[in-house]
Amino acid sequence: MSFLHQRWLAEQLPAWEREGLVTADAARLLRARYSVEQRAGLAQLVVGAIGGLLIGTGLIAVLAYNWDDFPRWTRLLFALGPLAASQAWSWLVLQKGEGAKPWLREAAAVVQTLAAGAAMALVSQIYNLPGSWTDLLFWWCVVAVPLAWVLRSHAVAIAYLVGIMVWAIAQAENRVSPFSAAAAADLRLWQPLLLAAILPLWPGADLRDRPPPGSRLVLAISALVGLLAVAAQVAFRPYDPHAPFFWLVMLTTVVVMLFPLDRAGIAEPLARKPHVPLGGFTLMGMALVATYEDPARTLVEGVGPALGLGWCWLLLAVGAGFAALAFRQGRFAVLAVAGLALVPLVAYPLTPADAGGWPVAITYSLVLLATAITLIGLEFTGRQGAARIGATLIAILVILRMADADVSLLVKGIVFIVIGSGFLGFNALISRHRAAVSGGVTA
Repeated sequence: MSFLHQRWLAEQLPAWEREGLVTADAARLLRARYSVEQRAGLAQLVVGAIGGLLIGTGLIAVLAYNWDDFPRWTRLLFALGPLAASQAWSWLVLQKGEGAKPWLREAAAVVQTLAAGAAMALVSQIYNLPGSWTDLLFWWCVVAVPLAWVLRSHAVAIAYLVGIMVWAIAQAENRVSPFSAAAAADLRLWQPLLLAAILPLWPGADLRDRPPPGSRLVLAISALVGLLAVAAQVAFRPYDPHAPFFWLVMLTTVVVMLFPLDRAGIAEPLARKPHVPLGGFTLMGMALVATYEDPARTLVEGVGPALGLGWCWLLLAVGAGFAALAFRQGRFAVLAVAGLALVPLVAYPLTPADAGGWPVAITYSLVLLATAITLIGLEFTGRQGAARIGATLIAILVILRMADADVSLLVKGIVFIVIGSGFLGFNALISRHRAAVSGGVTA
């Protein structure tokens, strides 16, 4: 049973006891079996994070005041003093154990994170240590992530995920630049390790702690953007018109979208598993672009160079493993969308070197249509589908083809009216179908 269902059961039990639907003993057994862990409210977390942020930035502002007038030993004291004080505060919070308020843990973690970053920046400035801002950001993230584990701080975890995402983008840009290519870190090694560093917090030692909805979105974006930075770094080839980047993007989104979920996660709505729509919409968007000749040809031409990269084969292997697990779990909707990434692989050996992109573009239009029908059909056959997304995909396909068609504006206008009317009618049909399945009332 998912957390939402457990919370709903806990809210209903008192009323059921009063109405005599369940006995007191039965209610007690249900509470013990489906216990709801108390979680911090969003307001508490925000208050703690904002309070810690204000204190931390205030300390930095105080240190910056008349900084140049202080001798070196005083600067060093100002650099390390707040860090020591914040560590003492964190130690006091940890001594409270489970009795520590969530907002207090958030505030202590944020203050110590800011104090650690300020100390590293100030010490490097005092002793004129070499390095760039990306080096500081990397080590700041490495120092900060244990605070997210120990103090169970969602604010620090979010800051860490944003930090490693920015660092990955910077490393990919360094690889492209001829002036800093040698200094770029190998993201194939570092990005997966940095993403794995969040595991001690989510799902934690007992494999039960799940990030809140906002943190899930940041986690999904950080993972996708960071892995896309890896693809950009490994795919970079100067003056190569057949760069494999675009197909690697497709494979990366497949891996993110098919990331394994447990039974409770599968049953949750899309809003609570943002990596699925994030990867799915990215993949469908690229497939829609590939319904035009030039993008389709570029996409297929990049398959050959991509297959020469070890990172590509790793993505294929991981994606195949995730797909096999998704098939066993009955996640056919995400598998249908993931299949869009296989079109260039199948078309590559069948497409002559001097061929145009129209055959692949037409194939992508047909595959997208089949994908949309599959998403609709799954929902009407009682499986987990996405009928509205499927209908939207069909509407977009028709609009794109009508925009290219050599017909009068009057015909296009009539077609658009018909599409809009059909879309609204289909939406009403889906609402009635879902209400009939759940026994509810059509909204």
